[in-house]
Amino acid sequence: MITAIDMIGTNLGSGTKTYNLNFCENLSKSKIENKIYIFITKDYLNNISKNENLNIEYIVKSNFLKNIFLRILWMQFFLPLELKFLKVQQLFSPMNMGPISLKLLNIKFTLALHSNLPWVFFSKMPGNFLRNFLTKILMEISIRVCDRLIVDSEFAKNEIIKLININEKKVFSIYLGIDKKFLSEKKNDFFLENFEYKNYIISVLSCVRYHNIINLLKGFKLLKEENNISLRFIFALQILDKKYFEEIKKFVKDNFKKDEIIFLHNLNNNFLINLYKNAKFYIFSSYCEVFGLTSLEAMSQGCPVIISNRSALTEINSDAVEYFNPDNENDIKDSMYKILFDESYKNKIIEKSKIHYKKFNWEETVSKTLKILSY
Repeated sequence: MITAIDMIGTNLGSGTKTYNLNFCENLSKSKIENKIYIFITKDYLNNISKNENLNIEYIVKSNFLKNIFLRILWMQFFLPLELKFLKVQQLFSPMNMGPISLKLLNIKFTLALHSNLPWVFFSKMPGNFLRNFLTKILMEISIRVCDRLIVDSEFAKNEIIKLININEKKVFSIYLGIDKKFLSEKKNDFFLENFEYKNYIISVLSCVRYHNIINLLKGFKLLKEENNISLRFIFALQILDKKYFEEIKKFVKDNFKKDEIIFLHNLNNNFLINLYKNAKFYIFSSYCEVFGLTSLEAMSQGCPVIISNRSALTEINSDAVEYFNPDNENDIKDSMYKILFDESYKNKIIEKSKIHYKKFNWEETVSKTLKILSY
């Protein structure tokens, strides 16, 4: 069976980019018996190791992401034409949406969905209204018309069945893996000696309301007030909601001293690895995640994790973390205190996490995906 994979239109700074790059890297090392075409942009191709698998062929296209109308035109019109010309029998789209006309062309369609579903379908998203509206509509139609749907967790599977009322037999959950860069990098003594902030905790997240950043800061404020400790909070932040970020900055200005809260942006993996390694702990306060990869990245660097007890986060992190109620700033503060001052408990969490994160690898993600595509 001839298969095509569409990876056109995803920003290189997005979470879907992480999926696509790791999927391509590990796909090229897999045993592939049939032809696979991968539609990809040049910037993606530059981030992937040289492909030596003769059954995989990259077809390089322009990046359509910045213009939603051109992206829709590619996906709904030009892509089906190319699939027909190449005599493709099935399409795999890891892009949260895909062509809605493939049944008419007798082409099977497997969709991988990574979006936080309740947020996408029922909340106001930051950014351009028309772009968001079209994204929602096409995403829902794609979910309904696809032959198979792959999601990142059992939580996501149950949510999508409940929200959109689709046949559960066509929905499969496959866990993601950790980027190998997080498993191979060693501790950087130069970073330790030269990074200006020494005593800190860290959170790696996007600036969106459901990530609950202000409540997290309230808990941190209580921790500092009650214990009189010198500790900074570093946020490795991708700003998606500018209005919310302004609210966060105002809260920080009104409640903290200069340099107690640090916002960093556009960090490379090596820098992020060392931030994890040297942090007192990693903390994440999201209300809704269908997976949540950053906690596993932190675990891989020996960093204890404190995390919200909502959505897929309990499924993915099991008993290898400290949980808190994201609605309760006192609970957030108590969890922080426990990891900072209960050395025995912190070490137990770290030991469990050293075993736990190894359960998530891209070889297995790709293998399970190929099995579904072979049905």
